[in-house]
Amino acid sequence: MSPQTTVASAEGVSLAIDVVGRGEPLLFAHSLGSCRHQARRLLAPLERDFQVILFDQRGHCGSTPVTDSSLYDPARMASDIVAVLDHVGVEQAIVAGESMGAATALLFAISEPKRVKHLLQIAPTAADQRNPSCEMIMALADFTAEYGLQAAADAVALAAMGSGIPRSAAQMITSLWTHHQLDSFVAANRTVPSWVLFDNLAPVASLRMPIGVFAWGGDPSRPISLARRLASAARRGHLETVDSLAALAADPGLYAGAIRRLLESA
Repeated sequence: MSPQTTVASAEGVSLAIDVVGRGEPLLFAHSLGSCRHQARRLLAPLERDFQVILFDQRGHCGSTPVTDSSLYDPARMASDIVAVLDHVGVEQAIVAGESMGAATALLFAISEPKRVKHLLQIAPTAADQRNPSCEMIMALADFTAEYGLQAAADAVALAAMGSGIPRSAAQMITSLWTHHQLDSFVAANRTVPSWVLFDNLAPVASLRMPIGVFAWGGDPSRPISLARRLASAARRGHLETVDSLAALAADPGLYAGAIRRLLESA
């Protein structure tokens, strides 16, 4: 059944939201360049047991385009999660995020710990160090500004395939890039990769809720070393890993299965 899309407002920015499934609330914040539609594909097996709350982060897909780089401040984007949960009437939820969404979910957990029953960090990219692929992602933003979203998606997919990643895996990331507004996509990709959330991982160590971390190897922009450090820093940390993005593409249920195992390990 298709969800009914609603809209929350934060700082004058509209956020498109879908709620699917029944059960315990699970909010998911997607990665840079992704959207709620892509997230639903990955999380579909969880809809039987969870009320899955999906939203387009600011500047992405069905939410308000954002071209002012200051509005991509990670703390401001973390506060968008407050607006989403308040809009759907949920006081406490499992809060999950991938990549950029892992950063916004983490900052939300630090600022609003009572609203987070369990924190999930999927392929984290930002914490106490600059992302190692920052310059490459910013160069991609420049390429996109000049040649367009489809050309950028094709270029990234081809480069990934040249590195041995199957076409299905490469396109899993870029298939919905053209759903974004060009200038907003460019601004996000020029800003988000430079995020450094804090000086060290002490804020992670201070969190009392279970923290599950899921990551895969062979993806320099989502370093598995950061995932391991986050899981080790957490008081109640658990880590799940797979070898590669190709392994995820080969098994459509692996992503949701890893999330389920992390929740069951708490």
